[in-house]
Amino acid sequence: MIEQSNSGPSKSGPPTSEPDNVIDLEDARRRFLAAAADSDADSMQQAMQDASRARRDRPKKPLPLLTPPATPVRFRVRVDLVDSKPPIWRRLSLPSNLALDRLHDVLQTAFGWTNSHLHQFTLTDDPHGEETVGILTPFDVEEGDVGVLESELRLDQFLASTGDTLRYTYDFGDNWEHTVTLEAVEAVEAAEPPKAGAPTDATVRCLAGRRLGPPEDISGMHSYEQVLAAALNPRDPAYSDLIETIAYHDLFSVTDDIDLDAINRGLDRLAGADAALAWLRASRGGAGSPIADLIARVGEEAQRYLAGFVASARLMEPLEIDEAAAESATLVIRTFLRHVGDGLQLSKAGFLQPAAVIALMAELDPDKKAYGKANREANTRPLLDLRQTVTELGLVRKRNGMLLPTKLGLAVRESPLALWRHIASRLPVERQEQASDAALLLLLLVAAGEVGSFIALGKSLDLVSAVAGMQLEGNGRYGNGSAVYKPRHTREALEWAASGTLADPRPFRVQMYAPSRLDSIGAQTLARAALTPGR
Repeated sequence: MIEQSNSGPSKSGPPTSEPDNVIDLEDARRRFLAAAADSDADSMQQAMQDASRARRDRPKKPLPLLTPPATPVRFRVRVDLVDSKPPIWRRLSLPSNLALDRLHDVLQTAFGWTNSHLHQFTLTDDPHGEETVGILTPFDVEEGDVGVLESELRLDQFLASTGDTLRYTYDFGDNWEHTVTLEAVEAVEAAEPPKAGAPTDATVRCLAGRRLGPPEDISGMHSYEQVLAAALNPRDPAYSDLIETIAYHDLFSVTDDIDLDAINRGLDRLAGADAALAWLRASRGGAGSPIADLIARVGEEAQRYLAGFVASARLMEPLEIDEAAAESATLVIRTFLRHVGDGLQLSKAGFLQPAAVIALMAELDPDKKAYGKANREANTRPLLDLRQTVTELGLVRKRNGMLLPTKLGLAVRESPLALWRHIASRLPVERQEQASDAALLLLLLVAAGEVGSFIALGKSLDLVSAVAGMQLEGNGRYGNGSAVYKPRHTREALEWAASGTLADPRPFRVQMYAPSRLDSIGAQTLARAALTPGR
């Protein structure tokens, strides 16, 4: 996802055979005991260094790999975050032949990590790799370490019987250690014989769990528990001292529990990412999906992460919309075009005349939710935005003091399906590069059904825009807090399609924290159409 940091302990690869300068362990032990008896601090330190070097440099054993079953089965595992009290854990159902690099992706999703630091799998009884060669990530290979790539190892080469464990460590600074424990082995009856090496059921599911995963870069478990305790209790004596940390990690009003549905949606994105990425690469340029070029700019891991949303949005599948759905989705814009008619006289300042504003708002905002008297376009922001968006869509234009329909506007204003298809073909509305890229990511989240509240959407856009390599002004956990405000006109077009109304009638706080109007079939369908090739 986010570009990985190369911070962490430096490593050097252990030799596969005994070097000439290896130190005899028994000799080192004797010198250490002699130094301790003589209370010679310098000799003791030297002996300890020699013993440590001897352990490091001696030949290491191969990984003690198990023979996996001839036909992959399903594992039920429990993953615990070490030293968390009360325990932070997840119960997962997954195929036994899951490769460890994919298990890493699963654990990142299950605990809410962002893959922005290094990680490592180790044997539980050899956590520091003193006895056996390592389970390597690509970074370890670049560093010259000796061992076996995690992508070449399967979970069932380490776990076989109930109680077997494997250790996973993420972020060597905060040192988040996870213990993966096998709870049950379940045979799978396949409808047809599985292909060689393929799982009988590749679905990964989070079945249960407790507590939120800690945020990134909070300095480890002890620090997290201290900050969380204060965030949950403003009367905590440490609250005032920790308030900046609480704000930085967005722990105000936090509920320390998991969202099982959100985790499983993330796992679904993982499952579909590879196929979606192949599809994106085949659909670049020309009439391909407009999101393909944006995703192609970033690294492999970031591409796979973003491709997961493409899979959830089902952009590879045919999209159908009926006349009734198109009528509802285009109602706001058709109403505006109907009022424009063959032309509306503008004021000397270039705005709609008060009579036209009053007539439009009476129809578009019958509950009078717009701020103010809604009789002047300059002071009626929803209507001003609507006119600008309809202009950007090529449906109206200004000429000689008049607001006139274009030929295209005349052609589609009585045909909801034709108008809907045109709107989809012109999204995103924004043309400036940063705003257009932010709008494409907004369309992707909406199409994938990952909206929630406006506040939640802002956080999601902050993250995915950072993954996409964008650098925007504004706060936010990943520095792109302004991403949700950049594509205002595209967002509004989706909201009109979602609700068939110009303005959200709900109070401001409800609009911010309750489910967004974008979290609807109307908005999702239009967003999917906007990202579909050949639109």
